[in-house]
Amino acid sequence: MPEPAPDRLTAGVAPGTLRAAIEGFLLSRRAGNCTTGTVRLYEANLARFAAAVGDDLAACTPLTVQRYLTALRERMRPVTVHQHFRGLRTFFGWCEQAGLMATSPLRGVTMRAPKTLPRVPEDEHVRRLLAACPQTFEGTRTKALIALLSDSGLRVTEALRLRRDDVHVATRTLTIRAGKGQKDGIGFFGVTAGALLDQWLALRPQARGQDFLFCDRAGRPMARSTVLKVLHRLSIKTGLPHKIGPHALRHFAGTSLLRRTGDLELVRRVLRHESLAMALKYAHLTGVDVAGKFALASPLDSLHAAREPRSPYRVARPNGGMGR
Repeated sequence: MPEPAPDRLTAGVAPGTLRAAIEGFLLSRRAGNCTTGTVRLYEANLARFAAAVGDDLAACTPLTVQRYLTALRERMRPVTVHQHFRGLRTFFGWCEQAGLMATSPLRGVTMRAPKTLPRVPEDEHVRRLLAACPQTFEGTRTKALIALLSDSGLRVTEALRLRRDDVHVATRTLTIRAGKGQKDGIGFFGVTAGALLDQWLALRPQARGQDFLFCDRAGRPMARSTVLKVLHRLSIKTGLPHKIGPHALRHFAGTSLLRRTGDLELVRRVLRHESLAMALKYAHLTGVDVAGKFALASPLDSLHAAREPRSPYRVARPNGGMGR
């Protein structure tokens, strides 16, 4: 079904302007069921672009847009500039599709994605965060949240959206609702995280099934900004070299799983990535472990070993092994 013309969707905005196009685009994202966080990111990045280039949509030429992106590179990290590029490419593609522009100024333009590796907390860092949580209502809650994020690899928004009924203690699984891309899923946690969740829930014996799992004393859900502040405060308190945020704990879960199993597909499924791209980044961080497992399972080595003739006579070697 063709999308409504953006100038009919907005009020008080001059049609044909960049601002009108942005308003229409944001409305299309909301109608397309993008998450609130995604829409806010588009809004902030496009507002920055409009402030830099003016309100004339027709003036958004390939040269203008590329000059803007080049200027961003002087004061932003490459990964952030690439995020702006992707947003502008999506926006101008929509403008072309909606008939606001004959051709997107970014048609045929590419930007190489920066090959960055995430900063992952060490095991000792996570231990210190858990140990630093006080034995109070808020401290017990924080400890349970850190444990769940570090163990299950949940995104913080997914964890804060959990209800009491979404935690299944018997199977140690979680029902994840409206995760990234508005997709439901299943999460997993271990015995240690389960025990800390039990301690937290024991402080709320009156909690009902639809109550938020992580909340304040009045039952209101924790905000993402609150989690970030608490983790940063604990990072400073324990003398960690870097502040640890909730997404770093997700990276910790991914690298820990890969280090212990060498199973990229398991990491992808537990963390619910669309592809193996992120799991492969974890593989770079745990390369020694993966290399060791590959050495034991090299396809060509296995093929060669299978073709070697075996002697029916095997004798014990001095070191206790068996030889031919």
